[in-house]
Amino acid sequence: MKKFDVDKFFKILATPKKFKKKVSGWNYPDKFGLNTDKYHFQDPGLFGAIEDAGYKKLLKINKGTEEERDIFDSIDELNQDFESLSKDLNYSPIFHLRDTPEPDDGLYYKIEELAYLSSKKSEYSFLLWSEDYNVNKSTEVLKIFTNIKKEEKISFPKIALNQHITGTLGKDTHYCQFAFLNKSYNWGTNDEYKELVSKNKFPKSLKNHFLPIVKNKMEFSKDCGNKPSDIKKINSLIAIIDEKRIKNRSFRPFDTWTRKSTKLGKGEVWAFAK
Repeated sequence: MKKFDVDKFFKILATPKKFKKKVSGWNYPDKFGLNTDKYHFQDPGLFGAIEDAGYKKLLKINKGTEEERDIFDSIDELNQDFESLSKDLNYSPIFHLRDTPEPDDGLYYKIEELAYLSSKKSEYSFLLWSEDYNVNKSTEVLKIFTNIKKEEKISFPKIALNQHITGTLGKDTHYCQFAFLNKSYNWGTNDEYKELVSKNKFPKSLKNHFLPIVKNKMEFSKDCGNKPSDIKKINSLIAIIDEKRIKNRSFRPFDTWTRKSTKLGKGEVWAFAK
């Protein structure tokens, strides 16, 4: 197969796709401000962009084997899936959250991830939002950049914390068990960032951000009929860690069995919100 053309893929992914309106009078979402009486526009999505770029055969991973699956069907495999398309693609997780009930009764599981997709081969880059709630999976383009500026990258933590489940769109959420944040970004105030770098002090404002969500989870657990002793143990582990840890899923900054802290690198800190 011909070499994967990253720039072609990115150009298609960044271009709204035109569709003829099939239902008259239907209120089609106008994300790009381009809708007309006859047509509506939407982003092609990762699947559509790969197919339109001429790489339909790449939509299956491990094709013809017992491990065959659709590309991008697992958040935990997203980095590997992009690498399978081209080594010129850089998938950089910014925010990753995982949650199950406490105690775990199989009621639900939740995974979310905000990541930055870029390449030196293209002027375009993207913020991707992925979520998986009980096998209801999706990965979508949240924001498109052209020749991204430094100040736009600085805004990524704010986007992560004020969108979706942990922010304004999820103020009543109870998903909070583990939150892993890329240490390349500032997750607190400027003063807190200085203290993190110089004293490895965890940002208080970050812990405060998750406290209402922990409270929501306690209420949710109570409504599910769990014991007071189990509800009392509920907390949220928040870790600011190296990107490699997020990519290879070596998240936890302590030993699961002994609860002893593992060796942290420069700029890595963690704390419980409870």
